[in-house]
Amino acid sequence: MRGVLQRDEEAVSAAVATVLLFGGVLSIIAMMMVSMIPVIEELEGSIERHDMSSQMSLLAHQTSSLSETGMPGDSTEVELIPVDGTLNWNMMQSSMWYSSTWFDDTSFRVQGALDYDDEYSIRHPESMNTAVCVDDLRLGPANPYMFTIPSWVETVTMTASPGLALPLGPIDIEVWNQTSKQSEVELMVDGMHMLDTSQVGEITIHSSHELHLLISRGNGGAALMQANDPSPVDLTATSWSLPLPSGNSQIHIVSEVANQIIITNGTSNTHYALPSNQNRVGVDFSHQFTLDAAEVVHITTSAPSRLILQTNIDANVGQTAWPSVDGQYLGHSFITPSLDGELVFTNPGLNSVTVTWRGGGLSIAPNQSQSFDWPPADIEGAPMLDANGDLFVSWRAGSNGSGLQVIPADDTGALSGQAHSIYADGTSDKQIHLVRAGMIADWNLTGETEENGSLYDENTQETLDIQQGLSSMEVEDGHALKLYLLRGEDGLLQAHHDGAQRCLSINVQASGWIETQLPWQSMSGRSQVDLKSAWGTGAHPASMQITLIGVNGASTHANLGTVWGFHLSRLSYEFSSSITGMEVAYVGGAVVTNHPEFKPYIVVSPSDRGGPGPRFAATIPSLHPTLDSVSGSGKMNLDIELVDRSSLASATAYEVRRGWSNPYGVAIADASADGLESSEDWTIFPGRIDLLTDYVGWVPDPSYSTSEAVWHTNGQPIQFTLQMAALNAHMTEVIS
Repeated sequence: MRGVLQRDEEAVSAAVATVLLFGGVLSIIAMMMVSMIPVIEELEGSIERHDMSSQMSLLAHQTSSLSETGMPGDSTEVELIPVDGTLNWNMMQSSMWYSSTWFDDTSFRVQGALDYDDEYSIRHPESMNTAVCVDDLRLGPANPYMFTIPSWVETVTMTASPGLALPLGPIDIEVWNQTSKQSEVELMVDGMHMLDTSQVGEITIHSSHELHLLISRGNGGAALMQANDPSPVDLTATSWSLPLPSGNSQIHIVSEVANQIIITNGTSNTHYALPSNQNRVGVDFSHQFTLDAAEVVHITTSAPSRLILQTNIDANVGQTAWPSVDGQYLGHSFITPSLDGELVFTNPGLNSVTVTWRGGGLSIAPNQSQSFDWPPADIEGAPMLDANGDLFVSWRAGSNGSGLQVIPADDTGALSGQAHSIYADGTSDKQIHLVRAGMIADWNLTGETEENGSLYDENTQETLDIQQGLSSMEVEDGHALKLYLLRGEDGLLQAHHDGAQRCLSINVQASGWIETQLPWQSMSGRSQVDLKSAWGTGAHPASMQITLIGVNGASTHANLGTVWGFHLSRLSYEFSSSITGMEVAYVGGAVVTNHPEFKPYIVVSPSDRGGPGPRFAATIPSLHPTLDSVSGSGKMNLDIELVDRSSLASATAYEVRRGWSNPYGVAIADASADGLESSEDWTIFPGRIDLLTDYVGWVPDPSYSTSEAVWHTNGQPIQFTLQMAALNAHMTEVIS
């Protein structure tokens, strides 16, 4: 048998060749698969991108329509069906801002304000930058408005600020003491609520909606009322919602020109205030209310105006600081109320200031205060004041009367700052109330009263007794202070929420960037959980409004420009193609993607409205997820509700800018400039906006790789309108 066996060399060779051929084929197939898999993955990624882009575009259309035309309470539903990726919310990598200047040949730019740290830079090279004020806009469903009420307050009266429309309601309000929640209130639409706080000490009020909140003690007094839609240029307005107590109250309205006033409390009544034809005299109007029960009164005017509210007018008490025509308290020109009482002129400067009005005037020595019986005789209307320097002006019912009033800051001319002069006179008991306008303030009080201390952590407020005469308050280290003067046992004041009007002095003119502080806690490098917590507690601003105060002509404290900055939540569909990290996202009305190869691409540009002529309008959809929204890869349903739509600006502007955070900022700036490539001027003189005459619209800022764009109108003033729509998105998984 063994001898019969033979080796067939040809068969062996054939078998080996077959195996090698099969291995070669497998190798070729493997190499082909290796080279084809990225192509297949890229094709799959392209399918995912285009599929989700169409779904996100529908979301953008629905959201823009709801933001621009909806009323509070309106909602829309959008269903998103992922292919193979996941849907997630990102709250830390998207932001945008608008800026506007209010005077010709000026610009205002901000850098780094939305970077989560406590420093940022401003740029306004045309004149001196006096100060800058920052307001926390409190955007987002988990970021309530917070009001800290001092222990000396006896009554708190509140109503909702209607914005462009009253909220659907009810508004959720929580009352807290230092450690725990004391009560909950559901404030109905167009309703009001009163709290007796005379026996409860210091409290904090949390509200899901912006409030008009009055604090009073004793018989009440007089207060300058904040409007529903104050102009960012000079803080005048045409609409107020007043929570009036029972009894006798009075409103006093001051304007520069003739005025039509509509008062609505149950019924609407129209009144007219006409000029007296006297030179240097404005228009005034007074109206009394006698109410059996507390009630909300709505007032609208045809002309930009200011309004003083007096409660319990029979007591003849009250005092209030009065702003200049520029909007800040320190100024050289005023249209004053014509209420019987006194005007107090305060000169915080180093030189004497002469103030004049029709038929009279007086000189105020440096660092002194002087009162004058008001109004002057033979003046019919609101007397106009002119001074050859900066002054503070306040009105009071009498020199020995009671009242509450703001003590504006010497260094900023605004509600808060680091230097205050306190002039206390009269026979009533006097106190000052300190409120921290930042994270920390080490202060020193000198003069007739001397004391020092610190406000930090939970110590946000303090009340001090002061002696008659002049005292000075200086912040030696830290941020700003708000000061209030308490005279006697009576007074009325409109409270601002804790994140409003945080102002710091700059006093620098420079052609480049000027660094300044953001008076909040730095959140740089912190997690999204920490950031959301800081937004909720107010330790860091949840979007902001920045106002630049500076020199314009004779005024040293004019509102030169405003920036509105928004932290935006980005709804991102995350998927993989040949590389990981791809996304299609919706943010701020735009649909963006980084597919392929992380190259930013704009599927849908942010919505805005331009023309005809030099007009520009935009509504910013501030979309944020609710606390119980989910994320994931399943079929998702978005229930989007419009919570509030309010006006941020409606005025004549001279430069409008828009900026976005990277990685999509440059792409959005370029995509917005639709039609610029057809401009002959831009082709001949690229980057020269001053020579661009044949194009109206967005132009990318000529700086290198900038994420800013400028709305170009060939040098004409812009009719500028900016609105903000607060949207809550509740995302849930659809269970089949």
